[in-house]
Amino acid sequence: MTKKLLATSALFSTLALAGTSLAQTTITGSLDLTLRNTNHSAGSGALSETSMGRESQINIANKGKLNNGLDYAAGFSLEFDARQTESAAVDRSISNEGVYINLISGGTTFHAGIDWMQNAKQDLLGSVGDIIDEVGAGVVSGVKLNYLGSSPKESIGGGILHNFGNGITASALYVPNDGNTGVGNNGEGTINSTGSNSAYEVGIRGANVANSGISFDLWRNDKESVTPSSRTVRDTQGTAAAINYSKAPFGIGFAHQKTETAVVGSDTKSKMGHVSYAIDKNLTASLVYVKTDDTTSTSTADEKIKSLMLGYNFGPVGLLVTASRIENIGALSAGGDVDALGISLNTKF
Repeated sequence: MTKKLLATSALFSTLALAGTSLAQTTITGSLDLTLRNTNHSAGSGALSETSMGRESQINIANKGKLNNGLDYAAGFSLEFDARQTESAAVDRSISNEGVYINLISGGTTFHAGIDWMQNAKQDLLGSVGDIIDEVGAGVVSGVKLNYLGSSPKESIGGGILHNFGNGITASALYVPNDGNTGVGNNGEGTINSTGSNSAYEVGIRGANVANSGISFDLWRNDKESVTPSSRTVRDTQGTAAAINYSKAPFGIGFAHQKTETAVVGSDTKSKMGHVSYAIDKNLTASLVYVKTDDTTSTSTADEKIKSLMLGYNFGPVGLLVTASRIENIGALSAGGDVDALGISLNTKF
């Protein structure tokens, strides 16, 4: 379909170019280099290690006007996450970043693609670094703190985003097959082997609302849990709320998130807070505290994370240092403690 359509359209677009402005295409990128050290106590059963990692990304974007007067934006990214071993999952991760075709009417954007929409995986706290990225989400082996619910942001789907002005945006995202990154060309091979089906995420976000210094988040996501033979007890669901206030040089914020898995009685709740201070125009420090409660019968202690974060701005290059103490890692038993250090250099171009 598309080849015939584009071939037919080429004749008309060639004639129309003289009376229209050309679309704008940009190429940008980023590079992150990180050193991490983790020191586990004997009680946690995990190895202590020092390692380095990298992430590089190239973004290609295009925007312009449609012939009906609407605006459009389209693009994709190539993200290279360093992995120790090669696999099909690693190959897929190269092309599932920032893929989108958006049609825009005023403050409303109609979206199709992957990993473009605002989402619950974005930082809920206004600290200088994201505690989930720097300690949770598998960065430290065995840590319980993780992203909210099952955000479908990295699955292919469609949604709508509306900008109300004054920094407030609301969005809804739906994906027909959670976990499907769209690697089946033109939709073939979309059956998800894990048995999961559709998923959605809705949220509203305020960023420095009306220049008040107040920012907030409200999120809800749901992943339908289906197997070929039977349905599990319930869907995987996530809810989150956050409020942050920043007025130079101080910042403070709180967040709460809850994940309900398909197994009744195995919920995870995380409470997060931060206090930040801009020491000067380039150096900012944050103190972050997180307590995570796992309600499964095997959990006997709350996981507690205390982190000092320092961010320094060198202009085109940023430096982030995080020193963290994780107590009762995994919320399994008391005494499984970890000291973690992260040092990252980041640049965009």
